[in-house]
Amino acid sequence: MPQVSKKYLETRKNNIAKAAVNVFSTKGYSNTSMKDIMNEAKVSRGGLYAHFENIDSVFIAALKYDDSLQASRLLTPDLQAPLLPQLNDWISEIILSIQNKEINLVRAKSEFFLSHHIEEVPYLRERHERLSQNIQQFITIGMEKGEFRKQIDINSFCELLISMIDGVMLHQHNQYSSSNNLTDILNLMHKMIENILT
Repeated sequence: MPQVSKKYLETRKNNIAKAAVNVFSTKGYSNTSMKDIMNEAKVSRGGLYAHFENIDSVFIAALKYDDSLQASRLLTPDLQAPLLPQLNDWISEIILSIQNKEINLVRAKSEFFLSHHIEEVPYLRERHERLSQNIQQFITIGMEKGEFRKQIDINSFCELLISMIDGVMLHQHNQYSSSNNLTDILNLMHKMIENILT
């Protein structure tokens, strides 16, 4: 029997994760089955189970794949430009990504996060802490540059900001209100953040 290279196996696993993002985006986490993943990835049952033991492991791989695509969205400061507009642009970009109806894991993430304890899935804490640290570093730079107030509780601000972003995205995805305007919500968020930071 011919040997299969590590690179080939890794590529196949990534292709399954990529296909899984499509399925989870369409069906959510709760309604997706291993058969759905097999069909989308065009792999056999044995091919899927060679890499993933259950739907949870597939979802984590899909989440990691999606996170790798979003890595470019990390909050990276341009030290030559004012920081508050950069922060607001970053928030807007993340929230407006909800409008991409084809590839959007908001529903699947909320279902998965609500049904799993953080201790069961260490990656959930890792990704949250990575985002929080990224925002904290940005705010610290703003303080050092004198653009942001020094007496801000950075950790609490980061947790509030992440919660607001998550909440707005989930609210928009589920369309709880027929009368809300995303632009108005973003403008209000920007004003609140400005009042906290400056």
